[in-house]
Amino acid sequence: MATAQTVYCGRCRKAVHYHYDPVNHWTQLLLTVVTLGLWLPIWLCVAVSPTKLCNECGGPIWAEM
Repeated sequence: MATAQTVYCGRCRKAVHYHYDPVNHWTQLLLTVVTLGLWLPIWLCVAVSPTKLCNECGGPIWAEM
């Protein structure tokens, strides 16, 4: 059984569980084609480093404390 991981949320001001939103690669591909490749670096950053999202408030958790 896996243990649930918690981090501190600055908005909720307490330790909360978190999740990652999946990247919609079809939308990212469309944006890359429409912008003639200018969107590609942003797509790579989003795909490589996903942001933790608080399960209670839905806000991003940027730093672990």
